[in-house]
Amino acid sequence: MKIFLEIKGEVVFSILVATTVLFLLAAFIIAFVIVYQRRKSAHINEMAAIKSHFQKVLLETKLEIKEQTLQHIASELHDNLGQIASLIKINLNTLSLEDTKTQNEKLEDTKELTRQLITDVKLLSLSLNSDRIVQVGIAKSLEIEVSRLSKSGYFQASFVQSGEMPVLTPNFTIFLYRMAQETINNIVKHSRARQVTVHLACFKNMLTLIISDDGKGFDKEIELKAGGSGLTNLYSRAKLMNASLDITTGPGLGTKVSIQLPY
Repeated sequence: MKIFLEIKGEVVFSILVATTVLFLLAAFIIAFVIVYQRRKSAHINEMAAIKSHFQKVLLETKLEIKEQTLQHIASELHDNLGQIASLIKINLNTLSLEDTKTQNEKLEDTKELTRQLITDVKLLSLSLNSDRIVQVGIAKSLEIEVSRLSKSGYFQASFVQSGEMPVLTPNFTIFLYRMAQETINNIVKHSRARQVTVHLACFKNMLTLIISDDGKGFDKEIELKAGGSGLTNLYSRAKLMNASLDITTGPGLGTKVSIQLPY
């Protein structure tokens, strides 16, 4: 009887231990599932927030590009197309039917001005298309931007491309173009530079865009502490693309903006 009770006690103890272990295991599994679901939910919410922020910045970037393009068009209409149209009008108003030689010269000059006017109007109409940057690609878009800068007559601007261009996503193309456009716009407004170089290079799955000028430069730390939107936007967009951004500058040292984007 004593032996039976001892065996029974051991069995009961074993059952209690097994039950406790199973209970603890079940509790651990339930706790693990709860923690996992919470982390999964937090991750989903975080990804949704990141996606929402990305779309918001993308929309702002597109609007900034359109605004910059419209400013350029307004400038072209006033400074370039308006001047060409005025010259055409003057030529037509001063045509002399008696002086055949002068008349022919003015007519040829008017034809050339008209051809130039038509070409410039076509280029402006193309720039109104917000998808044009994606269609022509980042390299051609930058080349056009540099050409506009040179056309001002104030800057000696050059565009250099090396390596075979990768196919970028439309969003990355828009971000990269706007970063370049904003950098060039800052050069025009603040740098007092005369020489501007835009270099686009593709090598070993890395796209590198370098924009440099020989202007007055600035103190980067002071500008960042001041909270200027220009530098903040550049760093923000670089982060969204998982790109690295390096700005080398200093008072009297010019400025070099380097963007590296893996692809």
